[in-house]
Amino acid sequence: MAMKTSAVWADGTFPSNTAPLMGPLEDCARRAAELGYDALSLTVNRPGELDGDQVRAILDRYHLSASGLATGRCYTVDGLGLGMADGEKRQAAVDRMLAHADLCARLGGAKLIVGAIRGWTRDAGGREEYEKLFRGSMETIVARAEQLGIQVVLEAISRLDSDAYCSVDETAEFIRSFRSPALKLQLDSIHLHTNGETDFFDPVVRAGDLIGQVDISDVDRMAPDGKHFDFPLLLRALKEAKFQDYLVFEFRAQPPADAAKAGLDYIRSLL
Repeated sequence: MAMKTSAVWADGTFPSNTAPLMGPLEDCARRAAELGYDALSLTVNRPGELDGDQVRAILDRYHLSASGLATGRCYTVDGLGLGMADGEKRQAAVDRMLAHADLCARLGGAKLIVGAIRGWTRDAGGREEYEKLFRGSMETIVARAEQLGIQVVLEAISRLDSDAYCSVDETAEFIRSFRSPALKLQLDSIHLHTNGETDFFDPVVRAGDLIGQVDISDVDRMAPDGKHFDFPLLLRALKEAKFQDYLVFEFRAQPPADAAKAGLDYIRSLL
């Protein structure tokens, strides 16, 4: 079984530098299938924005899967975080993620992504309190994921976006402490670059079967071309780790003119 490919999709109603495919879902699903992607990763804020049955019907029509739900706009737009000292906002964030988990199940097992919604340690007044509150939120979400048979993927995130669980090793250690098959690690090439983790081969291999998803993005959220980030090294590390899940293409729709194709063609040349 080889690594699978997915492209991030957004509906085009808001600015995005992470969706190579933007616009009506039907049009983007058709294009993804033409290019040879296996799936779409869906950008969503509120679960009601997507009709799970309708989305699945469209994806089925083009023999695609839903690889995951990107949920960061819960924090960046609505100001809801899983580690907030404000109990109402924290509970609202948990409730939002539980509703997303149900949507993931309706979509056939899409992964529930925990990225920006983790917030910052300052949201709880400091690291110690944040870790306690964030862990409690994650325990609730992971328990629901276990019931539904879906995966939650916690992103090793850029230090520009959070100060909690940024490095591969730190994030992997946190995930292992749950001892749950429903909680996996998400890697992102641009976050490795931003965090200065250029010597990432060993940490990626150490993470091994914890890795549930790997986002592919070049510097400044551009399509990968091999000129700025060591994608050959990343792919070698993933092969050494026996990773066989989704490579999620998460970058600007342009430039180049057809970034979804250009990025996929380059990564395919390394597989």
